[in-house]
Amino acid sequence: MSKPKYDITKKILSGKLNRRQMIQAMGAAGLIATTQFGTKVFAEDNARILTWSGYDVPEMYPGVAPERLEFTIGDDAESMLQKIRAGFECDIAHPCTSDPIRWHRAGQIQPLDLSRLVHWDNIFDSMKKLPTTYFEGKHWFAPCEFGDTTIIYNQDILTNVESGKTPINMLFDKNLEGKVGMLDSAADSLYVLMIGMGIDVSNMASVTIEDVDKVYDELEKLRPNLRVVSADPTTLEQAIMDGEIDAMIAWNESAWNTGMRMLTPAEGTLTWCCGAVLPNSANLDVAYEVINAMQSPECSRFMLEDYGYGHVNKIGYDAISTEAKIERGLALDPASHLANGNFSDNPSAEVTDYIEQRWAEFTAGVI
Repeated sequence: MSKPKYDITKKILSGKLNRRQMIQAMGAAGLIATTQFGTKVFAEDNARILTWSGYDVPEMYPGVAPERLEFTIGDDAESMLQKIRAGFECDIAHPCTSDPIRWHRAGQIQPLDLSRLVHWDNIFDSMKKLPTTYFEGKHWFAPCEFGDTTIIYNQDILTNVESGKTPINMLFDKNLEGKVGMLDSAADSLYVLMIGMGIDVSNMASVTIEDVDKVYDELEKLRPNLRVVSADPTTLEQAIMDGEIDAMIAWNESAWNTGMRMLTPAEGTLTWCCGAVLPNSANLDVAYEVINAMQSPECSRFMLEDYGYGHVNKIGYDAISTEAKIERGLALDPASHLANGNFSDNPSAEVTDYIEQRWAEFTAGVI
């Protein structure tokens, strides 16, 4: 494989950057700075969306006029929650399946009215009642896109890696000193590493502060290998494409974006699903309009074709060919993939806070 260079101009001109990547790359280069598409109009029916970098594109919300979309970007779900707790108002926020319990404990979200979700009957059943999203007899989360957090590696350099057999602790190998990157998210990178340590992340409620200390003690052995820790997948993608790192913990999309290989470790991947929650400040008419757009078959086709992520709408998931799914590393049997996924849940609020505190301390100073 000839290793591509992360040259923004060449990639835009050659069509090798999708819309999300182009916006991210140009923004990182200082070429654009935008949180809204079209003419800015302050109106009560504008859709105020707190989301991830890369999800601030109109295609994610088909049927919602682009000029009504107002985006605010959070680095991760925890920063989104803290922003809302500090008084930020929005119509939907975009965390993942492990988060609604914590957000509910903080008193920041309200339950869904399923009668207003027009695509609910076409959503994969396994995504409707996860323990972290359905509790107290109510639905607190509208699922949208799903994927895997796992190891992406340069197959030209690491030639002895084999899916289904190579363990997650390959990242601790001394031959990878200074050559490992990972997402700056405890709910992603730390949980993948915990799976490699034999911890059942689907039963985080049993994890204690003492357990967390043991995990971080073990994690210190990884520090010499770490080169890049970033909340922005594009930064990690650039690093592995430029040869700065040889392996990274990232979302499955990064394999497709870079031409590098995605590892299914011996212990399995960390499966995730993100979607919408209703903050207390939501304009409900606007919020349900946005959620219905996010769960639509049109959004599904966009997520699969442009981003290489799965989507919870069964009709939309069947919209692209088997060949295209294979190219993107998407599950051919999504119902089974989701039903058997390693979905994480939340530990207690005290342990969650401690995990985040220790994570900030551990990642401090990593380039």
